[in-house]
Amino acid sequence: MQYSKRKNSSRRKKRSRKGKSLALSPEDVESKVIWLLEEANRLIQEDYELAQQYANRARRIQMRTRIKFPSIWKKQFCKHCKIFLYPGVNCQVRLSSTNKVIAIKCSECKGYTRIPYYRRMEE
Repeated sequence: MQYSKRKNSSRRKKRSRKGKSLALSPEDVESKVIWLLEEANRLIQEDYELAQQYANRARRIQMRTRIKFPSIWKKQFCKHCKIFLYPGVNCQVRLSSTNKVIAIKCSECKGYTRIPYYRRMEE
């Protein structure tokens, strides 16, 4: 019996990243991400789908380039379904004085996120 030589089809070819370089500096990328999030925040009342696309694009750029979101924008994404949250449009925000938490309920996936807040004790 003679076996024919076949390439192993289960192995993937490694793609080279030659020629693909980051054209923008990290500061430019961060400013673009912030601009996209501000536009999403501005447009969410008028055009919900476009605002979600802007926010999704900003999140993908942020993950791909491994930059950190500013803290004010980090909490505006649902931890469960990853959509852009805007109070009164697609989420409910409640403050609990007994538990000292901010409760955010997503209207899309019904996910529930609690963020603690504390008063600073001054001596």
